[in-house]
Amino acid sequence: MTRLLSGTLLLVAVAAAFWFLQPVHLLVLAEAVALAGFVEYAGLAERMGARVSRVAAGAATAIVCAVVAVPGMPVEVALMGVTLGLAVVTLASGRRGADALHDIGASVLAPLYLGLPLGALVAVCWVAGREAALVLMLTVILSDTAQLYTGRLIGRRLLAPDISPKKTVAGAVGGFVAGTLGMVIVGRWWLAPVDLPWRIGLGLAVVAVGMAGDLFESLLKRSAGVKDASALIPGHGGVLDRIDALLFAAPVFYIFVRYRLFDLHP
Repeated sequence: MTRLLSGTLLLVAVAAAFWFLQPVHLLVLAEAVALAGFVEYAGLAERMGARVSRVAAGAATAIVCAVVAVPGMPVEVALMGVTLGLAVVTLASGRRGADALHDIGASVLAPLYLGLPLGALVAVCWVAGREAALVLMLTVILSDTAQLYTGRLIGRRLLAPDISPKKTVAGAVGGFVAGTLGMVIVGRWWLAPVDLPWRIGLGLAVVAVGMAGDLFESLLKRSAGVKDASALIPGHGGVLDRIDALLFAAPVFYIFVRYRLFDLHP
């Protein structure tokens, strides 16, 4: 009951935010989510022996989120600056050998793993409207929900037992069906210029990368020896546990919206 109630409230709040807020205000919300996820990510990295600078890597995550979110900003300049800056911070830390590589790798991954996709989600609103962003989130939510309940009802064969002992092949199939149907049906109105074959392909792609994002976060948690990224959300774990699929799905969806949808509807 706790999981259902908190999940419902969270879903309503997020949907309302994307429906009523302007992109600039959504950027503020995305920054807050990125920084909350960063705190959890840094904790996981430290459990695996990597030292992530909370100040430098956290600031880099916020910068990348903002630069990606706003159309026309110099993304390549930000990425170059972030990489060089974090490398200098690692150099000044005094760590040597393999530890130094672990530190810089974990630090640079943070803005790419968190800032970039959350910025891409806001960018979808900026370039294609709130409806497009809601189609993406609905597809991910339907897929996640179907994976959970299909796996519980008929799941037998595990999908990736070494990474996530609860995910099943049947759950994955249910996720593909539900997520793709969501993209096809809702996209009929909210992605009107995109014809049916493209909506089917986009739905399959979003679900596939979303599952990869879910498994990637499970790999991080399993490597760190924890069940959840945190206990921030009752019944759901942490921020990363809620947005893991979206972190991989948002960039793919943004690329389609930016380069395919614009070709169809200048």
